[in-house]
Amino acid sequence: MSVESLEARWRRLRGSRSHRTEPQELQGAGIRLWEESLPLFTWHGDLPLEAWRTAPRGAVATLAGHPDWLDILPDGVLFLDTETTGLVGGAGTLIFLIGFARMEGEALIFRQLFLADPAAERTFWQAFLALTRGVQGLVTFNGRGFDLPLIEMRLAMHRLRWPGLDVPHWDLLPTARRLWRRRLPSRALTALEEAVLGLERSPDDVPGYEIPSRYWAYLQTRDLDALEGVFTHNRQDVLSMVTLAARLAHLFEAPEMDPAVRGWDWVQLGRWYQESGRWDAAERAFRRALEEGIGDLELRRAAWHALGTLLRRMGRLEEAAQVWRAWALELPDEVLPAARLARYYERTRRDPFEAHRWTQIALERIELQAEPERWGSLRESLMRRIARLGNPLWAEQGGAFAS
Repeated sequence: MSVESLEARWRRLRGSRSHRTEPQELQGAGIRLWEESLPLFTWHGDLPLEAWRTAPRGAVATLAGHPDWLDILPDGVLFLDTETTGLVGGAGTLIFLIGFARMEGEALIFRQLFLADPAAERTFWQAFLALTRGVQGLVTFNGRGFDLPLIEMRLAMHRLRWPGLDVPHWDLLPTARRLWRRRLPSRALTALEEAVLGLERSPDDVPGYEIPSRYWAYLQTRDLDALEGVFTHNRQDVLSMVTLAARLAHLFEAPEMDPAVRGWDWVQLGRWYQESGRWDAAERAFRRALEEGIGDLELRRAAWHALGTLLRRMGRLEEAAQVWRAWALELPDEVLPAARLARYYERTRRDPFEAHRWTQIALERIELQAEPERWGSLRESLMRRIARLGNPLWAEQGGAFAS
């Protein structure tokens, strides 16, 4: 059976066109619905929407922290974002716009449900429930902290319940924070669009802090044109979630293929791989961090530390010792690699001379620290080792060298 490549698939779909409907009125003038069909070859930033369909499910499950993602098909996932009358939330905060998208056939169907009249809020939520039937997984950006609690609260006021609140949920914000917190100054969605997705916001976009006032102004004039920038903002947020989720999953599976991964990202990925039991991938990530960390002593310190610890846990003690030795020689003020070499030579190699030497080096380095008192417990442990080793020459000649 032949397998069609992604490139061939996108080229085959080139004949399709995006189609956006005129706003529909649902059950009266209080609600409006927009619907747009985007072919999967459509690019949003550096990736096509199709990339979500091919996202490795194991990576999604790991990043989202829920094994059920392994069994959720791409077209069972809803990407969702809300616009509200307040940025903090609370009982008085109203959701007046919900943008949501899911794959249907060869297209991503994006919908915006708009509350044109607050008096129609119950009907608004009933329409939302009808439009999102069958959702198996949910993707948001800061939905856990904002969108979902607010949706649940507004539904409860009308004695309604959305099954989507009970399905596996992937909030992309904590994932982005964990991966890029050491390299990117901001993990806001707009910052990630520029740094990771290669996107710039449209001049028609409205900053998030202006959105509540725009809606209140609309209620005075009923002029939808005043909200066009809000609709653009919401659409951008939802589509960016699709390609950001795809980028994260593909990146996690094969980071060597993604130019968005560099520097500190390798350390963060390595720690994630280690926690999820992918120790070979963790080792590759830590070594890549060392390769890219030339000139960045803090990055190299973190990479040496992480790699040595990983190798020790894997039982590869000789290789771990090589890492600690390289770390200790490259950064001559570092205490930890010297202390770990002292332990290694005493307990593993049973070499009292080297154990004694590295113990002394570690103690000397502690005294050179800006706050040596912070190393009190390690210093006491090193002093006990000195007492245990005694005279290394006598220990080698049959004295009481402790294992």
